[in-house]
Amino acid sequence: MLSLLKTLPKEHLPGYWPALAMVPHSKDVKAALLLIKCQEAVLADLEQPEEAEGSPTRNAADSLVQSHFEGRWLDAKEQEQLPLVVAHSLQLLQKLVARQPAYTTQHVPELMGIAQCYLQYGTEGEAPAKWQLPRKVQPAQQSAAYGHEEESLEPEQQNAATGGSKGRAGGRKNKVRKMRSLAKQRNQSNNNHVSDSLLAESAPRDRLLLMGNLDYGCLTGDSGENCPPSDSDQLPGPKQLRQLQAKVRISALQLLGALTKQLPRRTLYGYWHVLFPSADSGGGGHLLLVGQTDGNSRCRALALQLAAQLLYGSKGYLSQACSRGPSNYTPFAVSLASCVLSAYRSLCSILEKEYAPPVLTQCLKCLAVLVQATPFEQLEMGFVYEFVGHVKKLIKNADSPVAVSALLVMEMLVATPKLTPEMASAIGLAPSQRDIKLDELQSDQPEFLELCDSDTELELEEEAEQQQPAQQKPEANPIQQVAPPIPRNSWLLRQVLRQLESLGTGPPMRVECFQVLLAMATHVGLLRGHQARLARVLLAGLRDITADVRLYAARCLDSVGYQLGRLLPEPPEREMQVSFWLSLLPGIYGAYDDAAGASLKCALCDALSNMGSFSFERLPPGQRNALLAFLSGCASDDGEEPLVRAAALRALAVYVLHPTLKADLVFVENAAELTLRVINDAQLAVRTKAAWALGNISDALIAAIPNHSERVSEELLGRLIQAATHSCGDHDKVRANAVRSLGNLLQILQQQQASENTEPMQLAMSKLLDCVRSAGSAKVKWNACHAIGNLVKHRAFFTTNHLAGILFPALSQLVVQHANFKVRINATGVLLQVELRQDFGSHFPVVWRSLLDALERSNALDNFEEYNHRDALQQQLCLAMAHLLTLAKASDLPTMREALEEDRLDEVRGTWRRVAFRIVPEQSAPLFTCSPLLEQRLQADATMPQQRSALGFIVGTLRLDP
Repeated sequence: MLSLLKTLPKEHLPGYWPALAMVPHSKDVKAALLLIKCQEAVLADLEQPEEAEGSPTRNAADSLVQSHFEGRWLDAKEQEQLPLVVAHSLQLLQKLVARQPAYTTQHVPELMGIAQCYLQYGTEGEAPAKWQLPRKVQPAQQSAAYGHEEESLEPEQQNAATGGSKGRAGGRKNKVRKMRSLAKQRNQSNNNHVSDSLLAESAPRDRLLLMGNLDYGCLTGDSGENCPPSDSDQLPGPKQLRQLQAKVRISALQLLGALTKQLPRRTLYGYWHVLFPSADSGGGGHLLLVGQTDGNSRCRALALQLAAQLLYGSKGYLSQACSRGPSNYTPFAVSLASCVLSAYRSLCSILEKEYAPPVLTQCLKCLAVLVQATPFEQLEMGFVYEFVGHVKKLIKNADSPVAVSALLVMEMLVATPKLTPEMASAIGLAPSQRDIKLDELQSDQPEFLELCDSDTELELEEEAEQQQPAQQKPEANPIQQVAPPIPRNSWLLRQVLRQLESLGTGPPMRVECFQVLLAMATHVGLLRGHQARLARVLLAGLRDITADVRLYAARCLDSVGYQLGRLLPEPPEREMQVSFWLSLLPGIYGAYDDAAGASLKCALCDALSNMGSFSFERLPPGQRNALLAFLSGCASDDGEEPLVRAAALRALAVYVLHPTLKADLVFVENAAELTLRVINDAQLAVRTKAAWALGNISDALIAAIPNHSERVSEELLGRLIQAATHSCGDHDKVRANAVRSLGNLLQILQQQQASENTEPMQLAMSKLLDCVRSAGSAKVKWNACHAIGNLVKHRAFFTTNHLAGILFPALSQLVVQHANFKVRINATGVLLQVELRQDFGSHFPVVWRSLLDALERSNALDNFEEYNHRDALQQQLCLAMAHLLTLAKASDLPTMREALEEDRLDEVRGTWRRVAFRIVPEQSAPLFTCSPLLEQRLQADATMPQQRSALGFIVGTLRLDP
């Protein structure tokens, strides 16, 4: 039958599947093996099957699962072929699982039990007939509480949820590298036909670290013991038996891998106690135990690879781990913390005893993923030193993949935003250079010894530096600086710089070294004082012959320059800071000219934008003019890629806000002209950068008005307003900056207003109001509110009732109903800028009622992340209420009293008093003076009894006397 199936055309094979799938598996090993092979041959050419109950594919899977749980082949006479039939049955089950997601979800306990049963098949020297039968593995009860991870959020969703802010260097956020999923890495490894030059520009950097053959169970070329046998190896000798048993374990691991791909995260978390070491595992075979004790190197490597795949994306789940808990019972957080610490101990044991480079590489990658997902500040101290000591030795390993993976672990450790004292000591960050947040930790925490290089290591480094060839000597800097010695505790920085300065370091190691430096920039204290040596290695990286090395050297310069530019250098460092950029500028220009793709050019322009105001202002005039000419040429080159032109424009937009250029109207207008040339590009990324640049240019124009008599030309101002108005209808990323620039430009237009400018102003204001009313991101709305708040100060906004009729209903809705408290704060701020009662018109009662509703709803938190903004919102609302009370006429008072009495009186009074006594006196003055001033101003006019009664009620409600 099998021979016949192999000779048939592929299009005829699917017709045999229903009959083959219904045949039960025999107790005879040979017959069962032939049936499984026939099913595999037909299944390979079968289209995606239906998952209906009773379908042939489901029947085949049920038959295999039942055969394993019944131990159908354990009593057979042909025991030498038992491992072979078990391996093939697991491989067939893996293929069926991959084709049936719904079946997998329904039978997780059975499938997980089968995979768990065979993970240690034959490793303890037991006869196959004595092997225990599979058992169902039930999930933990806590699994239902955990859903999808925060890593699944898109960047723009995270920005909208958190309400990101604009930084000094153009709204730039410090990027933290995330591990890519191993499935994507495996898919990329199949594209070997792509040329090296294309890979250098387009392939992600993780390809250098994690690409290659990841299915160790299918590799060849290793020793005979570690190589799985073919089906023709029928000799039942001890060597072949070990190979067959290894094939069973590999098949079980591959089945487990198929399960992890099909199941959602919340389901996998229920089996965490089975997959990783924990108190509930009862000594069973978990993945790290297989990686630690299995006699076959391919099994060990595959188990560690699978463990890394499971750990990837588990940061949200592991963030619940906490070593501190009550003593009378063990909460889930403490159990999870114990599981995490046991995983670290298992990986440290592997690093200490393992000899095979592929297994070491997989173990280090698994450790890197675990480090990135670990909540270090919530766990007990001491385990960081355990694995850092092993990693430090492996960084100097002769095998390049092992050394690169060891550096990857340190990169993930250094990239942790909040370092514990133990972590800081382990990476060489002195107490005086650590983050200020570390001072907030409890004073009774123990002091941790710093991990330093030994005397022998220091002597070897000095000898190596003295033996460097002449051609490796660094070029003289434009300003001579003597590089201070690296402290003894900064072993990681010392090792990275040594690797980069060595001529024999390969491209993957160089790329990873630059990634470690990029991570170190997050904790800039590690790099301060070493700018001269950093400049040398960065300059060498920009001149490297490998495209990937040049690209990541530019990205490293981008991050290092950004972090150094955020800090005002100490007096001893100021000359060193300027020298750092002076030595790099020629290399940047040369690398840009030699770059073949857009990625490197964009990274270089981004790096130049992060020079910082301090260094830019102290460049020699010739160097500064050359830099501006270079960026202007890049931004105006019509033959260049639009992304490159946008990156150069972004750098110019950063420089526009520097003191010397902010006052240069010619330079600002030139930057504006360059912006208009790319703001309508087809690529969203280009339009986003151009809109951000236009926002900075408008900020510079606004700032220059009080100090200069010359004004921007009306023709250019009109084109800028037209471009910003058009961008307000674009993507949210573009609109968020377009509304900012449009608000500034309209302020300028109001100050130099002519009669012919009325129509474009009305159109632009209507666009801003549309951004407030329409659905969009929170950042678009609060930027639009901020822009409108600046406009309503001028009477020109209320020349027509049309705009007011749109504005106040939209603001009233935002103040009450919008989920983002920052949007509510900015919407309320617009009301504070309205100076006259007549501008509210008939909308005054609606606005007052919306403020009361918003104050009442401010204590109802639908999203706990808004808790940090609640006090600011309540303060803004109370100030707006006081502002409206000072503007109110006598005829408004009865309606205002009615709104105040509608089941919210006690809550409004309590919040008003709480805000008044909480904020500083300078800000609380309007609340304390509101009632007295209102009574003095309106008592004479409030002649009607109803108005007097309303006035007395409001004054008594909001009085703040003790």
